[in-house]
Amino acid sequence: MGLLGGLGLAGVFYAAAEYEHMTGWKWALASVAVSATVRGLFPASFIFVLPAQFGLFCVMWWMNAKRQAALEVERAARQETDRRGRQERVQRAHEQAAPEPSDRAAAREAREEAALRERQERVRRAREERERAERGEAERDKETPGG
Repeated sequence: MGLLGGLGLAGVFYAAAEYEHMTGWKWALASVAVSATVRGLFPASFIFVLPAQFGLFCVMWWMNAKRQAALEVERAARQETDRRGRQERVQRAHEQAAPEPSDRAAAREAREEAALRERQERVRRAREERERAERGEAERDKETPGG
């Protein structure tokens, strides 16, 4: 496995790392370093390069798993922070919209007072109407003697 094979493996690592949203050039450089180290230690045997590259791939997989776990923890923390912020905004909005208990009591008393005045007005109008009707009957009775 010569220079072309080493660059090919470096290209594979670069593509895999970029696909996983990691820095591809670092993994490509690590692949070239692993290939050069294995070739330096075992100059006549290229068969050891593949297991070393597989080991590097396992390290890349492990690093990606750690990175994703950290992203999930960060995402969960952000969601929790956002949820708390929304709850606080809703609570503040409810507090601003809801009148104070004393204001509510005053509003209820004002409504009750208005309802009482309205009932009293209806009773007064009904009494006046009944009195007019009685007067009208009394006048009709005076107009028609004996009838």
